[in-house]
Amino acid sequence: MRRTSFFVLSLFFVFLRLLIIYAQNPVDGGWTEWSVVSSVPCSKHCGGGKEERVRTCTNPVPQYGGANCTGPETKTTDCNTHTCDEEILSWNWLEWSECSEPCTVGLRTRVRECYNETSNDDFSCVNRPDLAKETQNCTAWSLKKSFNHTGCPSPCDQNYDVYTSPPLNIKHCPNRAKCDDKSDATGPRRICTCVMGYLLDEDDWACYPRPPPSSTPRPIPTMTPVEKTVAIVLTRTASTILLVMTGLTMVLFLLLRIFTVDRVIQMNMELAIFLAHIMLIFPADTCTTNKDLCRVLSICLHFFFTACFMFLLLEALHMYSMVAYVVPKNGMLSRAQNMIIGWGVPALVTVGSISFFLEDYGSEYHCWLQMDKPLVYLQYGPVCCICLLNLILLEAAGASDYKPLKAYDGRQLFSARIHQRSNLILMPLILSSWILGMLSDYEQNIGLYSTFAIINAVIGFAIFILHSLGNQEVREKVKQLFHCCFSKNK
Repeated sequence: MRRTSFFVLSLFFVFLRLLIIYAQNPVDGGWTEWSVVSSVPCSKHCGGGKEERVRTCTNPVPQYGGANCTGPETKTTDCNTHTCDEEILSWNWLEWSECSEPCTVGLRTRVRECYNETSNDDFSCVNRPDLAKETQNCTAWSLKKSFNHTGCPSPCDQNYDVYTSPPLNIKHCPNRAKCDDKSDATGPRRICTCVMGYLLDEDDWACYPRPPPSSTPRPIPTMTPVEKTVAIVLTRTASTILLVMTGLTMVLFLLLRIFTVDRVIQMNMELAIFLAHIMLIFPADTCTTNKDLCRVLSICLHFFFTACFMFLLLEALHMYSMVAYVVPKNGMLSRAQNMIIGWGVPALVTVGSISFFLEDYGSEYHCWLQMDKPLVYLQYGPVCCICLLNLILLEAAGASDYKPLKAYDGRQLFSARIHQRSNLILMPLILSSWILGMLSDYEQNIGLYSTFAIINAVIGFAIFILHSLGNQEVREKVKQLFHCCFSKNK
């Protein structure tokens, strides 16, 4: 029963499809355009050939009972009907002739054989002279003597252009260059190699000294955040102690209204080191946030520290003039002269350094000097000379016994001898602090920072004690104070 139903249903669908097909309009077939068979486009290159063209009945394909195309699917047509005398079908170039000149620029030629399909023979393209021959410039170079010429001069010969006509205009090797003859049959060749380490500049055609090798940039040293914090606290604290003690010393003498010549020298030295350490307590990130301010701080540090050492030298000169009995009192120079020399010489040194090495002041990570730059010589040089002269004066003052003058100030002489010893203490301490300050910033080393901080604190107390007790008027005030206190106790 089921099979019968399936068979009846299939017949129904077939009948339904036939009804749909016959309900459509029939579509007749159409030819495509004639095309050339790609494998054999034409049987001849010239003189008339044949080629085959094809078409298909697919434009459109017959459908729904439409008619097929009528007519042939292929046809043969003529092609390349022009005569063979008008065209060269193929050719073969022969070898180039020898160059017409053996030692200079000459000419060479070559011809080609052509094949004409009409006559089926070889000939020299007589019908097309423009295609039969080719000429170009050439340079031949004879390496050995032969029967028809004596050989070509070496391009390393300074006079070789005399033997060539016209000259080849090959440059001679420049001074300090060695010439190697590499000529071959195609022409002159030579290689110029500079000697003694010189390099050849192709543009200027000259040998120049080899530039010095570029050094590898020094990596910026860094500290851990904890080390950096400790270094800042230590240096700022020590600088503060020095500032307080130096400030107290200057205030004490101002209140006592003591302005002797030796005191004016010491006061200016205290002021110079006071201002230098003011520069050192600026924020640590100044060098990264404000490059111009960083450069100004570096210039001020150079100036104030140089002034500090200069006033130490003037103090040694004043002390020597008293101890060696050069003058009876008040030293060799007046207050104004000491101040002009003490500030003027550092100003000249700093201005000269700025004129030539302004960009070397400051750095990417600190506001002192760049110790790997030429500017460091203009900083160390004057300071070292000043310290050397200071030591010579101190040594000269204490090495010999000098004949006293008939009239001299005993109190000033005693103070000068105290200043001699205090200078021997302060000058090495300040010099060590100055060097360690630069090295600690340059190397970013916590150990150097710690030593720098300790020395600065010691300098602050040393300035207060030595300068105060070294002055005769302060000593007298202290004696009166003690005498008064002890008298009351009795």
